[in-house]
Formats: sequence, structure tokens, C-alpha cells
Amino acid sequence: MHYWLVESMQNPITDPIAFWTNGGPGCSGLIGFMTEQGPFRPNADMTLTFNQYAWNQVSNMVFIESPCGVGFSHSNASDPMSDYGDDDASTAQLNYDLIQSFFVRFPDYMQNDLYITSESYGGHYMPTLAQKIVNENTAAVNPHLNFHGFAVGNPATTFYSIIPASLDTYWGHQLVAKPTYDRYQEECVQAKLPNLTICETLYLDMYLQIGDLNPYALDWPVCLEASPAKHGRAQRNWLMNHMLGGMKLSAQMHGAMSKAIGLTDVENYVPCEIDYTTAYLNLPEVKAALHVDADIVWEECARNIRYKQSDGTTSMVPVYQYLIDGQYGLNILVFSGDDDSVCGTIGTQDWVWSMGYNVSGKMWQEQTYEGQTSGYLTKWAGTKFGFLTVHRAGHEVPAYTPDVALDLWIKYLAGEYTNA
Repeated sequence: MHYWLVESMQNPITDPIAFWTNGGPGCSGLIGFMTEQGPFRPNADMTLTFNQYAWNQVSNMVFIESPCGVGFSHSNASDPMSDYGDDDASTAQLNYDLIQSFFVRFPDYMQNDLYITSESYGGHYMPTLAQKIVNENTAAVNPHLNFHGFAVGNPATTFYSIIPASLDTYWGHQLVAKPTYDRYQEECVQAKLPNLTICETLYLDMYLQIGDLNPYALDWPVCLEASPAKHGRAQRNWLMNHMLGGMKLSAQMHGAMSKAIGLTDVENYVPCEIDYTTAYLNLPEVKAALHVDADIVWEECARNIRYKQSDGTTSMVPVYQYLIDGQYGLNILVFSGDDDSVCGTIGTQDWVWSMGYNVSGKMWQEQTYEGQTSGYLTKWAGTKFGFLTVHRAGHEVPAYTPDVALDLWIKYLAGEYTNA
């Protein structure tokens, strides 16, 4: 399992340590390192530029490539594919073992406050890993982890929070026609026995109506290159393929919807030609410096893993309730860029409010950054659970609003978003 540790620029001996991974399922945590909140940005000439909004300014960050088969993480088995068939439970086990092994190698960090963080399909990775950690801590067989909580952005959490929420987000942004949306509500949402053929047609109509917008950030420009990046970043391609695979669609409609959404089959996905990250990480001198297998061709997302599709439609709400009701004292923050349609804020609102906890203090408190409204915060009493929207941000909050994201991370570590 490959990881990349960058120490805190303040005081690495005492500052928190956080493990970050990206979503997919099957996308590399080095996407976060190189394009979101890591310390560097790659340039066209294969040099690096310092990221002034890097999260390791305030905490130790460990970027991991998970599950096995993603990025530089690989199996040495005679049949490597036997290690590349994963699901939520096996990924949680892999990540737990990675964290324990990391502290064996770097015991000086063992007493630091430990956090885990992610986005997108991290909405499955984070709660299941958190549950694994608290259960193992309770069993007291392995060394105790000083676990303080997790933060996850624009998470895939319930089935509704992904594809159905995308359609409602399009309507909320007034990107589809009212007659089409009204018929979708009547035939597919309110009907006791929805007609699959009619609903498939309506899904396709709405995806076609939004045209060539960036689904990751509806109000941001799209890449103009003739590549998958034109329709969004790699994580989105993987997540939407994963979710469509779990829907009961006809083969013809599956193909039509994939074309309308702009998806490329994961086996045929080719990174954008202007993706400097891919070029940089495949330089021989970089691989040597990272102590990775030089024969591996690094890709944003793994084409060799076969992740269990049914896990993507399994609600994580019971896991959140387990973690909250178990009184483990975890600081849990769900944050959501409100310009995203892939895991839209409307879908996240649907499940966070469904848990039924009592609001602590004022509901939907306005947040500001440098005098401008940056989002809205709600906390729930007796839970250490908070929900924060990030105004104008897309699916990957640190990529779209890096200054606000760093402010978010600092305040989260200080407990401002989770302590009632």
C-alpha cells in the first residue's frame, strides 16, 4: 500500500495527523495531493509550485492510494487480480491495517490526534473506516489509535444522494425544463409503480437538456480538450460508472445515458492530455524518489480493481448513527460544495436531516470568509456532528475554493464546526 507523508509546517511532533484518500471507488489519494490540498502543484514543464493553501501548513498529512491496485499500491501475488476485488468492508480493513503499520514505522506520531478525511466515494470509505477503528479500539487487541474523527466532502452516502439528487440539483439550478421535471416527479418519484422505460427516457431527456456544463461545478467552465476531462474530473467518471452499474437500466439506455453524461468506460479511460499530475508522477526520477515500483504506470483511477457495485447503493446513514449514538466522541464534519451536481448538496441535506437529531443553537448559521458569505453551518446537540455548505465550491472543495477549504480545515481541527 503506497502512501506519501508530508509533515506539518508548524510543529509535526504535536500537530494532528490526518490520512487522506480520494473517492472513485478506485481513485488515487495523490489526486488530492497534486490537484487539491497537497503542498505542491505540478506545472507543464514538470516543475512544482508551492500551494499556499496546503493543509499540511497546520497538520501532518498522509495521502494514501487505496484500495490495493490503485496508483502505486499493488499486489505481489502470483495472481494480482485476486487482491483487486474489493468492497467497502475490505477497503476499511486495508486502510485500518495501513494506519496501524504506519505507526509501527513512525511511532513518534502515535500519540498525535488522528483524523481521516476524504470526498466523493469517501462518503463510504470514511464512515466504514471510522467504524472499523472504534470497534478495534474497543476490542483492545491491536494498539489503540488516538482517533478524533473524520471530515468528508460532497459524500456519496445514500442512493438518493447521487443520481436522483443530481436530477433535483439540475432543477434547482433551473437547467431543465419544468414540463420534463414535472413529468419525472409524477412518473418516477410519486408513482407507486414507476414505469422503467418512461423513467429511463426522462432521465436521458434531463441529462441531454443540461448540455455541456461541468457537472462537478455547474457554474465553472469546462475543459475544452477533447478528452474525458471535458465532462469532469476522474473521480466523477468512476463514481457515475459505478452508480449506473447498480441501476436497473436496459443495456441500450445504459449506453445512451453514459453518452449523455459524457462518461468513458473505465477500461477505456484516458487521462486528459493536459493532466500534468499523470505526467509528473510517471517521471522515472519521481518514481525513484518515491521508492515505488518503476514498472507501474500511474493513473488517477485504477482500471484493474473490480469494486462491489451493490455497496454503492447501500446507505451509510446507519453507520453514522452507530458512530454518533455510540458516544465515541468523534468530531464528524460533512461539508458540501453547493455548486456540485454529482453528489449535490440537496442529496446531503436529505440524509443529514433524516437522522432526527436536535439542532444545537441556531440552524443554518451564515459563515463568512474575508467578509463574504462562504456557506452555512448546522450542528446537532449531543453529537459532535456538523454539516457545512461551501458556497460556490464544486465537488472537490479544495480544488475550487482552496482558501476557504484551508480555513475550513483549520476550524474543523479546532472543533469549531462540531462542538455544540
